[in-house]
Amino acid sequence: MFLVAVLAWGGVACAHAGGEAARVDRSLLAGGWSNAGGERLRLGADGSMEWERLNSAVLGGASCPDAAAGNWKFFTPPNEVGLSVVDDAATSGDTIALNIDGAEDTCLLSAQVRRDGQGLNLCLVVDDDSDCSTEELLRRESARPTERGAK
Repeated sequence: MFLVAVLAWGGVACAHAGGEAARVDRSLLAGGWSNAGGERLRLGADGSMEWERLNSAVLGGASCPDAAAGNWKFFTPPNEVGLSVVDDAATSGDTIALNIDGAEDTCLLSAQVRRDGQGLNLCLVVDDDSDCSTEELLRRESARPTERGAK
């Protein structure tokens, strides 16, 4: 009976944590992302990246600079044993790696791409088993009309 309650609670938590995983093309992620706390992330279609005030949106206690620039890349889909690696050639996916120029090993971040009733969102994590709260999710600064209904 306890197991059933835990599974039911986990399903509710996912509904509040940004929705379902969303596999998207590079062009859909390009642009500005932010949350109500003022955290901002800009992803370029060329793989460039910049952020401001992102630490409070990062789950898992990463020690990252308050402002940074670098690049982003998709992870490959997990293989039969669950291994997923950053792939320079990937043009779509549901998880991205954020790499800061000249960063120390203490700032290793990924972003899970999700879709809910409000459209696409990003959950920045150190540990892929983490879920963002509604306040931590980064959302498109100006959502594209085609993004909201796209599957």
